[in-house]
Amino acid sequence: MNDDRRSHEASILRAFFDDQLQHLHQLVSNLNSHIHDAELQANKDRQIVESFVDASNTKMRAVQGYSDKLSEHVRALHRHVLQVADQIPAPVDLNRDAFESDPLVNALFVNSKDIEKLFATDPDAKVYLRSRSKNQVPVLYALLTAVKSEKRMLGMDMHGDMLIREVPQQAVNFSLHKIHAPCSGGAALSTALKEYLFGSVVELVKREMVSRMASHQSFNTGDDSYESKVKSLANPDVYLNALLGYIEAPDKLLSIDKTHFKLSKLGIKLEDDDSGQRANEFDIHELTWSNDTRNVVLQIAYVR
Repeated sequence: MNDDRRSHEASILRAFFDDQLQHLHQLVSNLNSHIHDAELQANKDRQIVESFVDASNTKMRAVQGYSDKLSEHVRALHRHVLQVADQIPAPVDLNRDAFESDPLVNALFVNSKDIEKLFATDPDAKVYLRSRSKNQVPVLYALLTAVKSEKRMLGMDMHGDMLIREVPQQAVNFSLHKIHAPCSGGAALSTALKEYLFGSVVELVKREMVSRMASHQSFNTGDDSYESKVKSLANPDVYLNALLGYIEAPDKLLSIDKTHFKLSKLGIKLEDDDSGQRANEFDIHELTWSNDTRNVVLQIAYVR
């Protein structure tokens, strides 16, 4: 009987140690996974910084510890761009049927032929479509931008059965349609959208810094003193510090606004309580860039 009790106690003890060993293995596995994820994220962050330097000014690599100095600001800028991208709705169909049924598409284009003309004349779309057959890419996914303009004008309006002339109206127009980042699927477009936004922001940052350098050189023409050279934006240390100051507020480099519109079929703004005529009612998402350029933006799917 004592032997049975010892055997039972030994079995319990073995089970206890087995559980503890399994728990230890799980802890080690979780730790290794956490370390691996941290290393992957660190590598990704380094790639983002290096891509930023490649696209903006490679001379910053002359600064000791440039990557560490840039890391926080560039990663914050990249996160902000991703947040902006997440606010852009899923792709909408862009075709003749959509022109008839989708208020947004109907408002963006004068007629359905303009949609076909866009894909036949836009440089990026033409190059992409010519190099891929319909069988390879039956549906083209892309980013569409356009410029919205509003103009005060005098027009005609109906009040009951009475036609009134010279009524102050606000006309809304969409022009300069442009296709960006054409690709073959929704997942690819999601990635391309983020790359397009981040690349465009970095390009505008580069232009701003080039403009500052040109302005500084113009102001200091003829001054070849050592002090002038040290303080010049041509000095990588000075350039990097100036750039950090410029990109420290990402929302000033790129922002997005959502606006609700109610337009007549002629593009005239209507009041919410105006139900006397057919209207397009929709939301637009508009990007504002650091140079104060504004673009209506949407993701689209075009069946060939």
